[in-house]
Amino acid sequence: FPDGTLLQSQHKKILNQFYHKIYQRWELIYKGSRDGFHADAFHSRCNNEGATITIIQSDQNYLFGGYTSVSWTSNDGYKTDPTAFLFTLTNPHNIQPTKYPIKSDKEDEAVCHNSRYGPRFGKGADISAGNGGTSRHSQYTNFPTTYSDTTEKGDTTFTGAKTFTLLEIEVFKLV
Repeated sequence: FPDGTLLQSQHKKILNQFYHKIYQRWELIYKGSRDGFHADAFHSRCNNEGATITIIQSDQNYLFGGYTSVSWTSNDGYKTDPTAFLFTLTNPHNIQPTKYPIKSDKEDEAVCHNSRYGPRFGKGADISAGNGGTSRHSQYTNFPTTYSDTTEKGDTTFTGAKTFTLLEIEVFKLV
């Protein structure tokens, strides 16, 4: 995870463990503070780039995000990905870093592609960042709709509330 600023070394190791490849290499392709927080910036840098991990930092410095093996596109609709997962690295509940797998009956709703939005994981969406315009406010989670809540904290899992303000976002592609 070179060139990113959000992850500490232990976070990088944990994410590679979640991905099941300890020495996997990733390349930073999108950073909100550098490239812009609007959907056009996300799509211009992330579309058709293959598998990605999205790291989100809330205004309270909680770190969470998601992985998909499906290339992002601007074509509206849900995409199937049985390997997709969400994760928390730091959170208000002091839960250890945790991987949240996709529900087996929801694999066809793993990610939502929409030209007006940044990354959206799950139907509803379990995590939605880059919600239209350039505002970083009013981002939200509807977790667990599509992904399994193994820690039973519901939509407060990632930030302590259903809505949050996006402080930073980084997207890395698989190299």
